[in-house]
Parts: sequence; C-alpha cells; structure tokens
Amino acid sequence: MESPVSEPTPSRWDSQFWPAVFLLCFFLSCWAVHVGWESKNLPGGEFRQAQTAHSAYWIKAENNFSPAYPTPVLGKPWSIPMEFPLYQWTVVITGKATGWGLTKAGRAVSIACFYLCLPALFLLLARWRVAPAHRWLVLAVVVTCPFYLFYARAFLMETMALMFSLWFWVAFERAVAERSKAWLAVAILAGAGAGLVKVTTFMLYLLPAGWWAVGRLWTARKTTWKIDVAWMAGAVAVPFAATLWWLHFADATKAQNPLAVFLTSDNMTVFNFGNQEIRWSAELWAAKWRIIREELSWWPVLAGGGLLAVVGGRARWRDLLGCLAAFGSVLVIFPLLYARHEYYFLANAVLLLLALGLALVALAEGRLPRVLVVAAACLILGGQGWRYLERYYPTQRAISRGGSGLSDALRTLTDPEDVIVILGQDWNSILPYYAQRRALMFRDDIGRDGKRVEAALAALEGHKIGALILAGQPDGQQWLIDRAAARGLEREPLIVWHDCRVYLPAARKDELIAALQENGFHEVHLAPGVPLLMPKLDNRWIDLASLPRWQRGAFAAMQPQPVRFFSRFGPNTDGSSGTLLYGAHPITRLVFALPAGRHVLRTTLQMPLDAYRNDLQDAEATDGVEVSLHQLTPVGHPLMGYYFNPRHNREDRGVARPLEFRFELEQAGEIELYFGPGPANKDTRDWIQMGPLTIE
Repeated sequence: MESPVSEPTPSRWDSQFWPAVFLLCFFLSCWAVHVGWESKNLPGGEFRQAQTAHSAYWIKAENNFSPAYPTPVLGKPWSIPMEFPLYQWTVVITGKATGWGLTKAGRAVSIACFYLCLPALFLLLARWRVAPAHRWLVLAVVVTCPFYLFYARAFLMETMALMFSLWFWVAFERAVAERSKAWLAVAILAGAGAGLVKVTTFMLYLLPAGWWAVGRLWTARKTTWKIDVAWMAGAVAVPFAATLWWLHFADATKAQNPLAVFLTSDNMTVFNFGNQEIRWSAELWAAKWRIIREELSWWPVLAGGGLLAVVGGRARWRDLLGCLAAFGSVLVIFPLLYARHEYYFLANAVLLLLALGLALVALAEGRLPRVLVVAAACLILGGQGWRYLERYYPTQRAISRGGSGLSDALRTLTDPEDVIVILGQDWNSILPYYAQRRALMFRDDIGRDGKRVEAALAALEGHKIGALILAGQPDGQQWLIDRAAARGLEREPLIVWHDCRVYLPAARKDELIAALQENGFHEVHLAPGVPLLMPKLDNRWIDLASLPRWQRGAFAAMQPQPVRFFSRFGPNTDGSSGTLLYGAHPITRLVFALPAGRHVLRTTLQMPLDAYRNDLQDAEATDGVEVSLHQLTPVGHPLMGYYFNPRHNREDRGVARPLEFRFELEQAGEIELYFGPGPANKDTRDWIQMGPLTIE
C-alpha cells in the first residue's frame, strides 16, 4: 500500500493550518476521553471489559504476575488465559504507581496506547508520500472518531494490540526497505507484543504488511529478493514463535479446567473463524453494517467521505482501496467476532478512518479552492464530533459506582475469600467482578450435567461457598440447590434481585437478614416468605447509636438526631404524604445533646381527623397531647410546653401545625422533647405525628 505518486509540496498556509486543526481536535479528544473519569462502570462491551478487569483485580489482589494469570469465573483452577496479560500487568503497575483504582488505571493505559498509535500512523502516511502538513489532517480525522472517543478508554487490551500492530507494520516496512537493525528490533518487539496481546488484531495487520512484502519481492525478483526474504523472516520469526508458544500455553492451561475446555483453540475455531454458512450469513452482515453505520462514525460523514473519494480521490485510489480492503478483510475472516462484538472494530476502524482522511488529502492536493477543502474537512470533523455528543457523551458522562444492588449485596454479605456459584449467566464476569469474588459459573448446558457439576464443586475443597445465584429458571437448578445445601447453604432463597434468586449460608441467616435491612441494597429484597428481623424497640430506653443503620431511618428527618429515645409503642414513620412524619404517640421521649447557647426547635404537629371526629364520644376521642421541652438536670428543668388539642382548638386541626420553642442553655447538656397524654391521662386516639424537626 505505497502510493506511486510523488509527494506534493503543500503551501505555507497548509503547513500552519492543518497542524493547528489537529491540535484543536487532539485537545478536544483529550477532553472527551476523560468525560466521566470518576465513574467506575464499564459501558460498552461490559461482558468483555469486566472479564479483563476481573483478571486485573485478582492479579493485583494475589500479586500474581504468572502467565497463567487468574480469571476466577469457571472454578478451580482459576486460570483460563485468553490473551497474554501484558495489558493487565501494565494496568496493575500503573495503578500502584499512581494510586489510582483499577478502573482509572485501565482507562489510562488504553488511552495512552491509542495516542501512541498516532506517531505510527504519521510514519505510515509518510510511506504513502503524504506531505507532513496533510498527515495532520488525517490524524485529526482519527482522533475525532466518536467510536474511538468512547472505546479508546475502555478496560480492554484492544488499543494496546492496535498500537503494537501499527508499529509492527511501520517497522517491518522500514526494516526491510532501509536494512535498518533498529527498525528490525522494533518490528520484532512490536510484532511479539501484537501476537501475544491480541492475535486477531495482529493477523489483520499482517495482511497489508504481507501485501507490501509481496510487491517488494516482485520488484526485486531479479536482484535482492533473497536478502529481502531474510530481513522479512527476521522480522516475523520471533513474533510468530511467541504467538504459537502462547496459544499452546493458553490451551494447555485452559485444558486443566473441565469447565474451560470449550475455550481452547480447537473448540473455538468455528466461533473465531466461522464457516462458509456463517461467513456469508445475511443476518451477520446486517449486524456488521449496523455497527459501521451507527457506531463507528456518523453515516452522513461516511457517505460524504465516499463521495469525496469518488469525486476527488483518484490520485489516491490505491491507498484508499488498500485501506478499505484491509478494513473489510477481517469482516470475512472473523465473521462472528465482528458481528457480535462491536469493540472488535477497535482493530480495524482506523483503516476506515485512514481512507476517509486520504480522501480529504486527495482533495487538498487537487486544484479545488482552499475554502472548499476547509469546508469539507470541517463537515467531516464536525460531523464526527456531533455524533460523539449525540450518541456516546450521555452514556459516558453518567457517574456510576459500577455494578448493581446484587453485586453490592454479595460484596457485603459474603467474605472476601468466599466463592460464589452462579447458574444462568453463562460465564459472564460482570457480577463476579463488581462483587470482587471468585466465582464458579456453570453454563446452562453444564448445569444439566450432574457429574460435571459435582466434580467442579468437589474441586472447591478448602474454599467456602458464600452464595448460590440462580438467574431465571435454568435447567439443573435443583441438583445445584441440593449440592449447595449439602455445603451449608439454605434450600430456599434468602434474597432476590430481578430474576436472580440468592441462596446464602443457613448458619448466618439472621445476621444476613439484618445486614440486608441495614444496607438497603438497590432493588434487592428479601425473598417471599422470609420475615424481617424486628428487634423490640417499644417501652424501653434505647441509645440510637446502638441501633443498626436501617433502624435509624425513623429519625432521618430530625437534625440533630436524638442520642436516645423512649417510645411506648416503638418508633414508626409515615412517608405517604411525601414528608416523613414521626409517630409520637404518648408516651414518647426524644433526648438531644446540644451545646450551650440560644436555640430554636422547629417542627410541625398534626393528627388525623379520625382522632377527633365530631361523632366520637369524649371517651372515644383524643383529649389532646402534652408537648413539652425539658432540660435534663438532676432535678429536671422545664423550658417550654404546648397543649396540642385539635378536638377543641381549631388552630390545631389540619396538617402541619407549626411548633416553635426558643430556649437558651447556659452550658452544654441534654434536652428532652416529651409527648404525654392529655389532662385525663388517657392516650385514646392520641395519634400525633411530628414533621421534620430542626434544632438550631
């Protein structure tokens, strides 16, 4: 893919304008990839991101930098190596060096690798005799691509593989053409990195490098072809050997786990490379076309680029067609991967962008007025920026703690060394990663195989099962419930989340229910039939600090909250009106600790109409409630008081009757807000409710 045309000489204006355009686009790109930097979720291909992040988490947790790195989702042995873990190692080391969490470190490494692709592209464009000024225009197209702005910061090794592959391509051509030992060393290192980190990406960039090699050998067929072959072999021998070694090592490691055998190269051949039926499936091509049209850029931008290529790109037709052919080749070679996983386009989208940029270069090299060239470039670059803002920015800017209420619950209700067993989520790492737990996940077909289930559970000898999660209604669930119950789990689910039922250790049932009530995990509920734990809080003094957090909710609308309380019937609240009302039925006592000085207590009081209806006899209706404030001293010191009686006082009827007590404390101490029966000393229908309370 080397253009035969001589390199045009751009004007001084071009040499200043296009680098400035690139710098502007680059700074905007730096802003975009950092949007939502604090968020801990992994949008976009979360299944694969979580798998990579899960490996990095356990590499860090175990300080395990072995090639047989942990990915604990399919039980013991915990290693199921897919790609060589150079990316994960780099993330862990970066996190330790910077103090960042794994998510930030993963994003930083991915972003750095993406930007390190740019110098390689700059040098490739030089091989195609694109003038330096115009190379900046092509790079501006690359850095404004909405797909890369979103996915270049993903927790994936894709941009690292792309970086190595592009540098291999550059170094391979230069080493052979220039007989350069330095470039040969770069080609060997970059090629080995590409083959180890992501062999499918390396295979893509072997195609244009190989095409260039064939052309060079043909040209030199009567002269130096043998020397060229020697240099080419020197450039690829180590990368090929490293790749083959890794594939053999990874397969041998995965074969040690009966549940991971399906991931070996032989068993993944059809999934990776497809077959004739899959390769030409109309449904899969429609899926790939949708990704190209909707994900990679904005379809008017691609259509406009195509029009530019047809109208003004004839001088660059070989480069354009070469980029497009390489871009499309992997859609045929790996038909399923690119149809089902849009993040795979991180490997080849840059080739489509090079074609788009080269169409603009051809326009700039032609005789069109400069204003038209600038307008076309602005439309392409602006269109890509708009597409990012319209499609990806809203998702990226959302700040999330990551995971779900279920992963939060599992992280709280299980111990760090526990194993969670999951059926009905295939081998999806999302839940184990956010829960930060090792997992034994059964695919649905294995869940029906009692012998394999029992063997996998037996392999956990020495590990405690912290939870069993059944998603949906998977086959084999009763067998798994029985096996889990034999290892100490409940036979009935304790909590539910969406369609997931969670079985937890029977010996810790009350403790786990209390923890669930205290934490209130999002959308996590006790399973039907599981009773709430309701410790008796009535008719005795209780220190608020002694209560679990979930029981302190009754006092959430009080600022400050009481240090202790007495409630004859126990504290209760009513939030049905939109305002949290505290039930202060006599006798209720709330004790607050305050500093010295002047204070104002503000709240509201109300009673429902049924407490004082006109048709009620005096003996059946409320006779009012005494509300008083006392400073707690050895002898007690009354501060303020109010007799609340809606039956005889119209001002007390209705809702939210304001109450204000102003008082002064000569020294720091405690005050008691007291709710007692009326003059007849009876509490019939004394259903008084207190609104939000403040003491300033």
